[in-house]
Amino acid sequence: MSRRSVRIALSVAISAVLLGFAMRGVNWDEALAALGAANYFWVVLMLPVTVWTLLIRAQRWRVFLHAVGVPPLRPLVSATNIGFMANMVLPLRIGEVVRPVLLARRAELPLSGVLASVLLERIFDMFTILFLFGVSASVVEVSDQVRRWGWMLSGLALAVAAVIVLIRLQEHLALRLARHISELLPARIGTPAYGFAQGFVKALEMLDSPMAYVRAFGWSLYLWVAISIVYVFGFWAFHLDVEPLRGALVLTTLVAIAVSVPSAPGFIGSFQLGCVLGLRIFGIAESPALAYSIIVHLSQFVGVIGAGLYSLWTENISLREVEAVEQRDVPVA
Repeated sequence: MSRRSVRIALSVAISAVLLGFAMRGVNWDEALAALGAANYFWVVLMLPVTVWTLLIRAQRWRVFLHAVGVPPLRPLVSATNIGFMANMVLPLRIGEVVRPVLLARRAELPLSGVLASVLLERIFDMFTILFLFGVSASVVEVSDQVRRWGWMLSGLALAVAAVIVLIRLQEHLALRLARHISELLPARIGTPAYGFAQGFVKALEMLDSPMAYVRAFGWSLYLWVAISIVYVFGFWAFHLDVEPLRGALVLTTLVAIAVSVPSAPGFIGSFQLGCVLGLRIFGIAESPALAYSIIVHLSQFVGVIGAGLYSLWTENISLREVEAVEQRDVPVA
């Protein structure tokens, strides 16, 4: 069995375990009753909000690409839609590779810089999620231990921000350290690693002023607030007695943390567990919580797949070619 097959099998196994935890204590008659009683008007509204979050991601990406090049919005939107669709339907989150490769080819940008901008996105996502986790831990009734974790993770977010600032201010020192470390590694690892470090430092040049940090954090906060609206619509669809602001904060952060765990395509299992754990804080039983997670997840799946298929059609790319980007069998046209 190839290494790729082992990784796929492991991710599917992790999803199965997480889904098993999410379904513990579920009464399926109650879950089906909750599905039947839901107000699907709010579910339909989740679809345009999901597509809207993809547009925000594309707009924010252009902010992070400032030092590499500022491409038109269309290739950014197409690469974003196709990349996130790939994460939904293909294994090993290959959308994280597909997205920058597509943009680099379409917009003729250096791949190392585009890859670095994606890493910068993830760092700001982590910072924003940890910040929101700290906020949510302070506004809901949780144990002292969970609250301590919230403050610890908020401190970690600040530490990450400090490291980014330090690298930006001391980029020559950072590159020298990266070169020394790369020289200690085998050439097949060290050379591309150093190239990536150069691209990352280049991407950090977009943070050329304190306002640039504020702008990047503002876009990230805007994105995650938009994502949280989907969870609020879910509360209303399932008639859950959850205060919208606090509930959205909690579910947005817990689901984001849950889906960061390696899992099967589409984040099956991890998404459900994040929803069930989040709703448990507000006293929502496992059965309606699981029903809620299924519909909210399905709405996001449909919205992302629809946007991705539209971009595949407009860019004249097949799904087989998208998968080949990660496998490096054939190029994307």
